[in-house]
Amino acid sequence: MRERIVAVAGVVLLVAFAGCSALTGGPVTFGADKATVSEQALSQTGYEEQSVNESVITRNVSAADQSKTVKVTNWIAQYDRSIDLGPLGSQRAAVFSTVATPQVNVLGQSFNPIGDYPREQLVMMLQSRYESIENVQPVGNYSTTMLGQNTTVGKFSADAQLVGGGSVDVYVHVTRVQHGDDYVLAIAVYPQRLDDSESEHVRTLLDAVEHATESE
Repeated sequence: MRERIVAVAGVVLLVAFAGCSALTGGPVTFGADKATVSEQALSQTGYEEQSVNESVITRNVSAADQSKTVKVTNWIAQYDRSIDLGPLGSQRAAVFSTVATPQVNVLGQSFNPIGDYPREQLVMMLQSRYESIENVQPVGNYSTTMLGQNTTVGKFSADAQLVGGGSVDVYVHVTRVQHGDDYVLAIAVYPQRLDDSESEHVRTLLDAVEHATESE
């Protein structure tokens, strides 16, 4: 999953910088502050932390006969919980992930690896316990709060393949907000049969996302 984010983010950075000129000087470094979920919300929903890791992108960017090394540090946090899928047994198939990625500012212009990415494509970037997620279709959206801001959450249906085998219909929730100098993205995936309980869990987790910026 992290490799997928690195690849996509790297492509977006290359496209973003392609129109810049007069890139001179040494390497440019940008870093995000980590975004995680509060322990209280994890305890309330039954989710457990699986990993909180940095994802570093380093690219040599060329424009108008000039080159620049750009290093971007993102933070990825993954949480999940075990659920009973009947014939498929107990699976950690309820997944919630956050990604914090910095705004990239060069020569007075701002860019972001995922800031302008369509929600449908972001769905395909983050999958933790699923081998694949296909046939992603929008089913609606709703408003909630994340990091003290009102945000619109896109909800999608999809066909998913679990790691280790087994197919399941899932719902995917995606939202992002700008907070401080970073963008914070949250994605949740869970089997459709558990929508009544998991949709409430997702709202609880979204409201409990924490992102301490350097200015705070």
